[in-house]
Amino acid sequence: MTEASDHVPEGVRALGRLRDTFALSFDELGALLGTSGETVRRWERGLTEIPVDPAATLTGMEDALDRLARLFKPDRLKLVVRRNADLFGGERALDWILRRRLGEVVSRYEQELRYQA
Repeated sequence: MTEASDHVPEGVRALGRLRDTFALSFDELGALLGTSGETVRRWERGLTEIPVDPAATLTGMEDALDRLARLFKPDRLKLVVRRNADLFGGERALDWILRRRLGEVVSRYEQELRYQA
C-alpha cells in the first residue's frame, strides 16, 4: 500500500469503525458489502485497495454512523442494536443493518427519539 503508515485510508477507517461499533465479524461485514470476510480482512490490513463501489457504500454507512453517534453513546449502541424492537417489526436493528438498511435504521431511531422528546 502506498499510504503512509501513520495515515489510515478513509475506507479502512470506516471498515474498522463499522466492525467496532456493531461488533461485526469479518464475514458479517463482507456480507454487508457484498464480498467475503477474507476480502474485508485484506482491505482492512491494507493488502488490497477497496474498490470504488464498496468504498462508496462505506462512506454512506459512516455518515449513518455519525448520525447514530449523536443519538447513542458507543457502549450503549452495541446493546441497542442487538435487542429485538417493535420499531423493527420485532427484529433487531442489527438484522436490518446486515440487510443493508442502516440508513433506514438511523431514520427510525431519529424519528422515534424525536417523538419521545
